[in-house]
Amino acid sequence: MRTCDINWRRRLSGIRRIAIFGLTLSACVASESAYAATTWDATAGTDWWFDATNWSRDSANDIANGGPFLPPGQLDGSNVLNPTDTQINAGWNLAGEGVVFDPVADPNFATAITRPFPASFGITLEGPSMTPQHVIRELYMSRNSTNNNLLTIKSGILAPSANVIVGRSTNVVGAVANAAIVQTGGIFRVNSNVLDLGNREINSTTTNNTWGNGTYDYRGGTLEVSLLGGAGLRLAAGGSAGASGVGKFIMHHPASEGYVRAYDLLVAANGGPSGGDPVRDPDGVNTGVGIVEFHFENGGTRPMQLLRNLSINNGLDADTFGTRSSRLGLVLGSAPTLTAGVPQNLGLFDVDFDQNDPDTGIINGSGALGDFFSSAADPSTLYTEGATVSAVFGNTKYNWTISYNGVINWLNADTGALASVTPGSAGVDRDVVLIGLSSEALATDDADFNNDGTVDGADFLIWQRGFGAGTNNGTGDANGNGAVDGSDLAIWKTQFGGAPPAIGAVGAVPEPTAVVLAGIAGLALAAGRRRQ
Repeated sequence: MRTCDINWRRRLSGIRRIAIFGLTLSACVASESAYAATTWDATAGTDWWFDATNWSRDSANDIANGGPFLPPGQLDGSNVLNPTDTQINAGWNLAGEGVVFDPVADPNFATAITRPFPASFGITLEGPSMTPQHVIRELYMSRNSTNNNLLTIKSGILAPSANVIVGRSTNVVGAVANAAIVQTGGIFRVNSNVLDLGNREINSTTTNNTWGNGTYDYRGGTLEVSLLGGAGLRLAAGGSAGASGVGKFIMHHPASEGYVRAYDLLVAANGGPSGGDPVRDPDGVNTGVGIVEFHFENGGTRPMQLLRNLSINNGLDADTFGTRSSRLGLVLGSAPTLTAGVPQNLGLFDVDFDQNDPDTGIINGSGALGDFFSSAADPSTLYTEGATVSAVFGNTKYNWTISYNGVINWLNADTGALASVTPGSAGVDRDVVLIGLSSEALATDDADFNNDGTVDGADFLIWQRGFGAGTNNGTGDANGNGAVDGSDLAIWKTQFGGAPPAIGAVGAVPEPTAVVLAGIAGLALAAGRRRQ
């Protein structure tokens, strides 16, 4: 990574020296209390985070002593307010946004800032702009009850001091927990711990364990993970209970300023226990799946900024006998810029973003297929260095070459403004980029075989005469594959009674066509190389 804007580095200077302190502090905080989590129960019937009535109340004693309490507060047996975990278990679709963290618009915020909180936790106003910051403890979503939950972050600062797990587990054997965070603005800051998308744990009532699927949908604002310590951002994590389900990160490129910055990114992070266990091992289909999906919007993609490593885990692990799948997705929301038919270069992952860090960033991975992403278009295809990546918008197919040795240059890393994306040198540069290759017009299904502007019975007769013998549109080939067969009849049926679709310019189609470059690499035969 090369950048003209290095002011942020001064703010991060020495942060690794205090990482151990940060982790130790978190461990002490986590052990000081065994009280139940403060749980979202939607009692108020609104979607506002700062409406205290929406959070669980253990007894009438809470109300008598200043409750209900916002997280992370809860009274102990001596009526002392202690920090507790924060858990969202009933906040999926109250207003299409689930639980809404938006202190700027929340009508309850003025009262919330005056409420009691445990020492070192609660709400403060930060910086010259007096941005509201709410410091909580662990944040868990979809655990034990109500399997589907959503949190939307719009403004302010939400700062968990310990682990965040999105899509943890259920208490119902066979049921999968689903949880998502959508960030459209504000700051989500997981300073000294880990952000897990998907997790797994032993069921509390049976010997079976259950897992969760977790999604983070970045649409604006700032996301910071493990900048003061911790493992970073993990997709499809888990632990001794085994691997989680699907962990997915959706990276939009909003018109507004902002960035996603993490110490490490581990895709398909958990391979199961050493020695193998069929119950806990990932299968690369339902469990152990990590997906990163980039959206081309507002003239480009916004790369993820990784201070250190990118870990891409794919295929059968010889040690654990589990199969993991790391997948890459690309969605075109508009047409990329073409120069002589070649689409613009796109940046995906800036590895070793913090070049001042003593740890040298690398791309690595576990499994027989090593450290590459896979493709859904063909489950046996692996996106190795130099492979072609394609996506469609309108009637044009755009092709790129993927490189794990690229260079991402920032104009301003804190605003997300890019200067350039270029090829690099193997063994020297280590950003993941898409280098423009080519573009091509796609054929449009056309059952108007006689070109009279209407798809009707006359066109059916042309198809009938050409069946098994025709080779072009005039003899009944509607899909342009050089043969007249049953698929052409199916197109005629779909278009019957109207005009055939026009072949328009790129961008004429109002909705984007997505080519999700995601796949299961477990059956692939190619062997991935390692970069040291």
